[in-house]
Formats: sequence, C-alpha cells, structure tokens
Amino acid sequence: MAKRAVLYARVSGDDRQKEHRNLSGQLDMCRKYALECGYEVVTELAEDDRGASGASFDLPQLGHVLEMARGHEFDVLVTREIDRLSRKLSKQLIVEQELKRAKVQIEYVLGEYPDTPEGNLMKHVRAVVAEYEREKINERTMRARKLKVESGNVIVHGRPPYGYRLEKVGGKNQLVIYEPEAKIVKLIFEWYLEGDEANKPLPFSEIARRLTQMGVPTSGDGNKLVHKERSTGEWCRSSVAAIISNETYTGTWYYGKYEREGNIKLVKRPREDWIAVDVPAIIDQKTFRRAKMQRKNNQELSPRNRKNNYLLSGHLVCGTCGYRMSGMVNNNGYKPYWYYRCNGSGKRQVRPCKSPSFNMETVDNVVWAYLVSIFLDPEALRAGLQEQQTRILEEQRPLQDRLDIVDELIQETRTQLDRLLDLYLGGEFTKELLAERKHRLEETLSSLAQERVALTTQLDTATLSSEQIDDIMEFADHINRGLEIVKNQDDLETKQRLLDWLAVKVTLAVENGEKIAYVQHIFDTDRLLITNTTS
Repeated sequence: MAKRAVLYARVSGDDRQKEHRNLSGQLDMCRKYALECGYEVVTELAEDDRGASGASFDLPQLGHVLEMARGHEFDVLVTREIDRLSRKLSKQLIVEQELKRAKVQIEYVLGEYPDTPEGNLMKHVRAVVAEYEREKINERTMRARKLKVESGNVIVHGRPPYGYRLEKVGGKNQLVIYEPEAKIVKLIFEWYLEGDEANKPLPFSEIARRLTQMGVPTSGDGNKLVHKERSTGEWCRSSVAAIISNETYTGTWYYGKYEREGNIKLVKRPREDWIAVDVPAIIDQKTFRRAKMQRKNNQELSPRNRKNNYLLSGHLVCGTCGYRMSGMVNNNGYKPYWYYRCNGSGKRQVRPCKSPSFNMETVDNVVWAYLVSIFLDPEALRAGLQEQQTRILEEQRPLQDRLDIVDELIQETRTQLDRLLDLYLGGEFTKELLAERKHRLEETLSSLAQERVALTTQLDTATLSSEQIDDIMEFADHINRGLEIVKNQDDLETKQRLLDWLAVKVTLAVENGEKIAYVQHIFDTDRLLITNTTS
C-alpha cells in the first residue's frame, strides 16, 4: 500500500521571486519527488506568510499539517528543504518531534538527513544556518531601509498620511501635499481647536459625523489595496484622532519609531533613535502643540477616565450594537441617577446606537443575586469549575504536548553536552570539533529555552488554575456562612475580583419590550429579566 504524503511549501518576502522558491516551483519539486517515491499525495498546502515569520507557529497551513498528523491522516510530509519548514532551530526541532510522535516522517527534496547522530548533527547545523540567514536578511533589509531614509527618502508601508501623496522628486520618494485632503486636515484642526460657527470646539466623534455628512472621502476610499469595513465617505473618530496626533503635518516625517519585539509585539523606540525627513508642512508647530495639549486635557476630564465605582465595570456589552457599556451619572439637582449606557449611543456618533439606558442599581442587584445563587450550591460550582478546567486543558492539549516536546529536547541536548567531554577525552573529537559541537548545542539549548518561556506563559494565561478554583470555593464558603460581603454593597473590590475569576460578561439587551441581561461566565450562560418595560 502506497504511503500517503502531504506536500508543504512556504514563501517569504525575500524569496518570492526566486526560481524554485516561489510556491508553484516548490510544489512542482515536491510533486515530482513524491511521484518518484511512489507516494499517494493526499493534499498540497501552500503557505504565503505575507509578513508573518517562518519562525512563528501561527502559520495556518503548518497548523493544518500538525492537525492532520495528530489525526493520522498521512504518513510522509514532503517539503523542498529544511528552511521551508522553519528558519528557527527550536521550531524546527519541535515540529519534527510532533510529527515523529504522530508516526509521520519528514522528507526533504533537497537534502537527506538520516536518523543517526551524524544525520541529526547535519540537520541541526543546517537549521542553525537557516536561522542565521533569516536574521541576516532582516538585518540587511533594515540597514537598506535606514540608508534609504537617511538619504532623504520616505518609506511608506500601505498608504501615505492623509493630505499627502508619495511621489518621485529629484529621484527620491517624497511626500507632496495633496491639496483637496490638506484642506480637510486644516479644517479638522480648526474644528477641534476653534470650533464651528458657534465657536464651540468639536470632539472627534462630532468632527467624524460632520465629515461623513459632507461626503468627504476618507484616506481608504478609492484605494483597492485597503480593506474597508465602512462605506465610502464614512469617517470614524479614530481616523480623526490619528490626524490630530500625527506629527508629520508639522513638516517632519519620522522613520524607526517602533521596533519589533518577538514575532508580533511592537515597542516604541527612544525619540533620539528616530530618523527625521523634512516634508512640506500642512499646519504649524504652535497649532499642533495646542491640539496635543487640548487632547490631553480632554482625556483627563473624560468621564471614561474617571474611576466610577460600579460593579460591572469592564464586563458590560451592548446587545444592540456590540459596543462596550459604561456607568454614567445624571445629577439633576436632586438624588443622582446612576445608569449604564452604550458607548455608541451618543448623539455625536456617526450612527448612534438606539439601545436605551439601564438602571445601574437594578442591573447590579439582579446580576449579583444570580452570581450569589451560583455560590449557594458549592458542589455544583466546583463541578462546573472543574469541568471548565478540563475543557480548557483539552483545548490547550497541543500546547502542552509541544511543551513536553521542548522539555524532552532540552534534556536530550543537555545529555549531548554532558557526553561531549567524554568523547573528547576518548579521542573521538578534536579540540576544534569539540568547540564547534559545543557551540551548536548551546545555541540549540538557548533557542529551546526561549520557546519554553513563550509556551509556559501562553498556557498560564489560558488555564484556570487549581489555586483559582480554591479561591473561588473559599469565597463561596464565606457566602454560605452568611458573611457581610453578601449584604455590603460597598465592598466592590472583592466582588469585582470574583467577576474576573469567573470571566463574567454581561450583555444588556431589549427583547419584546423587556430589558434582559445575558450573563456569561466560565461554564454557562443564563438569561435574566431586568425589567418588563423599556421605559
């Protein structure tokens, strides 16, 4: 019976145009190889990372390969060469071990690596070289971009700032003012600082609403390369905020504001490391400083940034539009009225949400009483928590398996390091070969240790620990013994900690004239009646 094969190909930004490195070239080679070996090709998986990294596990087709392997859907994985599977040593070793556990063998069209000490050494050396090449490619790319910017070029990823176009000027890529949009930029700053005809400064949401009413095209309109979720000419407050905070409009464009930490996270670099390029100014420095100061003042005075003590802070979602809901207070000269309101229901929103407000006291009492009722049945509570813990562990099983593999590889690498000295003393290695192998093994160990930290962090964040379960059960015991916490409506800190433990999410909605709360927590969702009238 012929072995079942999966063909896997991956391209990166640096090799997409090279012969045999594009996806079709790789798959042709793999297909020919599988045919010569007499394999039955189950499927062909092509991975175009488009800015992702060959060092990352979050590649969809590679994930599909591992899922198929766990399901025993094929016997052989065929790929062009070792750096197609990974350009990071630790990932290469982990993927290979996962496939080996699933009884899947890996075969490379270019290169044979027998399962012997010598074959494994050559494979590891090749993987280290591939990782080194990836880092050198990134370094060369960054250096080339930096030199290009230092010579006066502007490098734009995606689209230039609103109000500009990117054009060749004197052989260099430069930002030039696009007058139809530049007029809108000036109008936005004028509305934000000076106000409208009533001399009242406008917030971002009102500016967005007016621009939408005027039918002003946004920066993404007419650009086929830009994915738009909103219709043509529809502005949002975040677009207005981005313009107000963009320092480019004062006449200086900066390169290198951020650098990548790991595969995804971006961190801001010190300002002295930025590279400045002069561009035509649309507004002056004084106007920009005023806007910056006004935005800071607005943020400090915003009701969203005031610490209102209400039970469901951060746990509320609007059932009408999906926006977050916030606690508000109406001081009408008598007793303050506290209520929950959708953040998208303001009159100055482009499309205001029609959801009504919800009396805070009523909602809090209904939701808290429901949560207390859960705690009054400790056996059911513990069973539910343990069921959720089991479900989470099952979902995280691939990560746990990967962590086990990393631990095995770390132990194996340490054993090889320990044996090196014996081999040298026994005359099997020269001093130079000893130093080289020791260096390779130490690099492997370091790469695996980094991978282990990333995996344990991911598992710790996702898992409901036994300690958390014990804390929740202790709290349930307090409630059952009738402690003051149940009656004391002011003890919000403990209650909110409980809401976090249970991952409570409350969706407020109106159904058939009734105000309803859907309370979702870690092991169930229930529908609660808040009031039978929407008034």
